[in-house]
Amino acid sequence: MSGPLPRLSIVTVVRNDAAGLERTRRSLTEQTVAFEWIVVDGASTDGTRERVLALFALEQARGVSEPDGGIYDAMNKGLRLARGDYVLFLNAGDHLAGPAALAQASAAIAAAGSPDIVFFASRMAFGRRTILRPVKRPTYLRHGQPALHQATFVRRTRHLAHPFTPAYRICGDYDALARMASAGARMVSVPEVIGVNAFEPGAMSNNKLRLIREAAAIQRRVLALSWWTIGWSAARRALHSAVFKLLTAAAPGKRTLR
Repeated sequence: MSGPLPRLSIVTVVRNDAAGLERTRRSLTEQTVAFEWIVVDGASTDGTRERVLALFALEQARGVSEPDGGIYDAMNKGLRLARGDYVLFLNAGDHLAGPAALAQASAAIAAAGSPDIVFFASRMAFGRRTILRPVKRPTYLRHGQPALHQATFVRRTRHLAHPFTPAYRICGDYDALARMASAGARMVSVPEVIGVNAFEPGAMSNNKLRLIREAAAIQRRVLALSWWTIGWSAARRALHSAVFKLLTAAAPGKRTLR
C-alpha cells in the first residue's frame, strides 16, 4: 500500500558553470510537484556566483557560495542544508528526464513503502547521442552503482549518518551507498527513467585508473568482497570506461570540474 508522498530536496553543486546551472534550473522549473532546491556554489569566478546569489534573492533556491574542499565536500554541505525526506543530487548541467520526473519518482517511492534508497533508470548523453542506462538490481552494488546519481533518491536522515568521504575524488557516491547498504539500508530499483547525465570530454569519471583503484578499495574495505570478485569488477569497469571515453571524445563543450 502506498504511503504519503515524500518531500524532495534537489541539491545542485556548481563551480564556474553558469550555462550548466541554467540547464538544470530550466529542468527544475518544469516540474509539476513541489520540492526544495539547494544550490552550493564553490566560489565561482566566471559570473556563476552572481547567478546563484540572484536565485537566493528571488527565493528560488537556498544554499551557499563559498570555497570548498572539492565536489564531495560541496555535496555534503548541500546534504546538511536539505530539509526534505529524500535527497537527489542533480549537479550543474544535469537535468531531469521530463516535467513529470519528480512526480513519478515521488509516487514510486511512496508505492515502494518509502525505502532508504530508490534507484531509477536514466539516460546518458554523449554529445548528440543518448543511451538508455537501465537501472540495475540493488545487489549490483557489489560491482558498482545500480543507478547514476542523477537518478538515485536517498532518505536524508540515512544519508546524513553516512555522508560523502572527501578523500575520494571519483567514487565518493559509491562509497556512501556501500556504507549505507552495509548498515542495513533498504534499497529498491524502479525501471522508470528519471535523470539525464551529460558525459563530456575531460570528465573526472574518465580518469580510468583512479576510478578502478577507488572502487576496488571500497569493495574491499566496505563490502568485504573477495579479490576475485574485485578483479572481475575492475575488468568490467575498465571496459565501460573505455567505451565512455570513446563516446565522449567527440562531445561538444566541457564543464569545469573540481
